[in-house]
Amino acid sequence: MQPYMDGALSEEQIREAQEHLERCPPCDKRFRFEEKLRHFVRVAADEPMPAGLKERLAGLRSAF
Repeated sequence: MQPYMDGALSEEQIREAQEHLERCPPCDKRFRFEEKLRHFVRVAADEPMPAGLKERLAGLRSAF
């Protein structure tokens, strides 16, 4: 699924993946989840972290 989502497949492979997703509800559900997850990660990565949160997280680091 990752190569399909990354656009790393040939046109024929893309067509096969799309056909499979149309016929396979569990895979389609997983694909929709992955799309939403990728969107969430992109949005979260763009949001600045408050300084207070950075400090609290730094305090949680272990000394390993």
